[in-house]
Parts: sequence; C-alpha cells; structure tokens
Amino acid sequence: MKNVEEMLEKINYRKIYKDSGKIVIDINKNTEALKIKKILKNIPGISNFMFAVSCEKDIEKIKEKTIEFIKLSEENQKRKTFKIEARRADKKFKLKSPEINYTIGEYVLENTELKVDVHNPDMEVVVDIGSKNCFIYSEKIKGVGGLPTGTAGKLVSLISGGIDSPVASFMMMRRGAKIVFVHFKNKTISSGAGDDKIKKLIEMLSHFQGKSKLYIVPFEEFQKEIIAKIPSKNRMIIYRRIMFRLAEIIAKKENAKGFVTGDSLSQVASQTIDNINVIYDAANLPVLAPLIGINKQETIDLSKQINTYETSIIPYQDCCSFLIAKHPETRAKLNEIVEQEKNLEIDRIIKKNITKIKPISALSF
Repeated sequence: MKNVEEMLEKINYRKIYKDSGKIVIDINKNTEALKIKKILKNIPGISNFMFAVSCEKDIEKIKEKTIEFIKLSEENQKRKTFKIEARRADKKFKLKSPEINYTIGEYVLENTELKVDVHNPDMEVVVDIGSKNCFIYSEKIKGVGGLPTGTAGKLVSLISGGIDSPVASFMMMRRGAKIVFVHFKNKTISSGAGDDKIKKLIEMLSHFQGKSKLYIVPFEEFQKEIIAKIPSKNRMIIYRRIMFRLAEIIAKKENAKGFVTGDSLSQVASQTIDNINVIYDAANLPVLAPLIGINKQETIDLSKQINTYETSIIPYQDCCSFLIAKHPETRAKLNEIVEQEKNLEIDRIIKKNITKIKPISALSF
C-alpha cells in the first residue's frame, strides 16, 4: 500500500484502503483512468487489478449495480452472452455463491438482451462480496507480479550504460528488492550527455520502484592507476574488483545487503566462470546476477518490455568499454591478480575521493 500511495502521489483519487485482502483505490470522476492503469501495471507485487464499481452489501442494490456496470461501457453493450461469477470473502453474507449467481443472473436476463453462457461467455461479471463493500468487475489487467519492492531489503546495482544492468535491476525489484544505483564514470571519455543517459535509465526504472537514488562515482584516477601499473589483459578484472570495493562503501552507507550485476555466463571475457570467481572474491556482500543463465536476445526482449532498450543502445563508452584489452584474460588466477593489485595505490585514491561518493539526489518520477 505504501508503494502504491507513493506512485500515485500525483494522481487525483479519494482514498486507498484494504478490503478482504485487496487494496482498494477509491477513484472519482476527475481520476485519470489511463494514467492510473499505466502506473499500476508497473508496480511489483501487483499480479493483476481491475476497474470495478462498488455498492453496499445488499442484494437488491447489487442487482441494480450489476446492470449499471454492464451498461457502463459501449464494449460491454456489444456483448451477447454473460456469466455471473460470485466470490464471497464475507462468509456471513446471507446468500451463498451459487445463490448469488442465480439471483443476479436472473435479474440480468430480465433487464437486458444478454443470454447466459457458463462455458464460453462474451463477458464474465464478477460479484465480489468483501468485508466492507461489494465490488463488481469484469476485465482483469495483468501487472508485473512478483513481490512488493522493499520487502526483500536493499541492494546496490552496479549500473552501466548498456542493456544488461537495467534489466538485472528490474528483475531484482520484481523480487522485492529496493535498488540503489551506482555508476562509475569514465571522465576521460564521458560527457554530460553520458550522465544524461544514465539518469534517463534510472528515471525509467523508477517507474517500477518509485523514488530512487543514483550515485555517480568518478573513476578517472583509478583508470590512470590501473593503466599505468596493470597488464592490459588483466585491467578489466582488477577494475571490476575495485568497483566492488567502491560499491561496498555505498552499500554500508545505504544499509544494503548485497550487489546486483548484469553478468551473463561467458557473454564477455570478464564473465567466464574463472573470472567471475576472481572478481566476486573482492565483494564482502552477496553478488546477485539474475541474468547469469539468460542469453542476450532474452535480455534484449526484456529490456524492450520495460522500455529501457532504446536508451541503453545510445552510444556511450563507460569504464568497462574503455579498459577492454585486445586479448583479455579469460582464466584469471586469484593469487596473480591479488599480487598485481599490491602495486596499486587504491586506498590512497579512495581516501582522496571518498567525499565525492554521494548521491546526486533522491529521484522521484
């Protein structure tokens, strides 16, 4: 309910309350139905929802309201057959479900030109007897399902400018995680337009989880240090290990319980099993990679479904693309990588830049 209220803060409606396991949004004539439909379809934890009419739990009023509902839209009026499906959350209601079906169905037959078809009706009218009111509806609108964002805790997503990490973030939102975003900026190549692309991706993902935080971490000094002292084939691996060290600072600040990446097994050199083992070794919190067994086309399809694809393919060189070697290591050994890291002054650079690691803002879209 808190998530729904937050996402509807700019929508005109009367109130929101619970009734027999349902969340009910009491709308008015000024409520923008299409806008509220678009918002609710994107909220994790909502499997489906309906636009309904409500009335008192009185059988005579329910009969009249059912006719009113059928005549409410031109689409309903074009239908020729119907079925009444009663649901009775309030077991104290004087009529049982079969009796409600018969009573309402008979009344509809007498007052409309519709015919009964219990097997394949043009319209199934649900009469739902709740604890407070009766709700009458027909069409169920599919939501994204999953768990309500925030119920599984908080995670830090290492988001690049590509296709994979926004999809991975969405998948963890749908499993109840509140996502804090971290982007490592390649200052030597990135421009303000690069920042705009990342912010646009976060804006799109905020349509699912509501208010979002984005940290943009400057990486220029880390880049120079890695390029100067690390063999080109291992730069990507060590970069990603440092990335987890920096992300852990943010995770502690945000009280996050783990990390999210867009890794997919063997999709690129840094995502072989050997390299993943070496890279994730630098993380002191769990690393979740929801795309690990998904191929690229499946990820692209998902990105199109959540509307991040067109933004993700805008040209932009992030830190990863900048550090890719012509012949990168695919079977890194942890002891060798750790030994090479000893040559880096990472702690000094982190200490120097620690004050720059802060959220741009708490974004709400």
